[in-house]
Amino acid sequence: MRFIASIVATSLVAASAHAGLVNPLIPSWSGGPNTQFAQWDSFTQASGGSNIPDTAGSSPFALMNFAPGSFVTGSGNIYSLNSALYLMIMGGTRGNAASPTQVVMNVATAGSLLNTAGVRLSLFDNAGNSMQLAPSISQLRADAPAQPQGAIQTWAFTWNTTFVPFQASGFRVEFAASAPSMSLDAVRLDMQYAPAPGALALLAISAFTAGRRRR
Repeated sequence: MRFIASIVATSLVAASAHAGLVNPLIPSWSGGPNTQFAQWDSFTQASGGSNIPDTAGSSPFALMNFAPGSFVTGSGNIYSLNSALYLMIMGGTRGNAASPTQVVMNVATAGSLLNTAGVRLSLFDNAGNSMQLAPSISQLRADAPAQPQGAIQTWAFTWNTTFVPFQASGFRVEFAASAPSMSLDAVRLDMQYAPAPGALALLAISAFTAGRRRR
């Protein structure tokens, strides 16, 4: 029985090796002013430890898995044969005092499917205010069969957060597998913020000055 389980695990790990994000949703504003992003293409901590993004330019967010019995595969994926992965991304907002206006997360998995109904974004501040939000839009961006079971998928989740009534100092994104035997291959998180009030005032002054010059 252990031999059969080992074959299943090896097959799933091989199927997901180096697949990465396929057709991810990268917002047009990504990498511009008033934005943050972080991307993980390979993981080093299986359970309990913090995985730091491995893509240049990433913000110092942390990704953690809390499912027991997990391990990091040879291709850098997080995998568990006997428990469903439970994952969390944590970090501070831009300047630790700003609520994002839009958040986009891409997740690549293989084997058992992601529990898309359980994906949540939480925003909070230092005064005890908090808000938990389901995605505004969930999109299956890529889907292919995985052997011996499940699928190789990339999902994109988008949150519209313009209505959050406080200035967040931090955030948390939670997502999980729907069953054991899911391999986490890659994750990307993008966050956009409104320009600071001072920046808006400067833009207004600049536009007014340019208009007067044209006249």
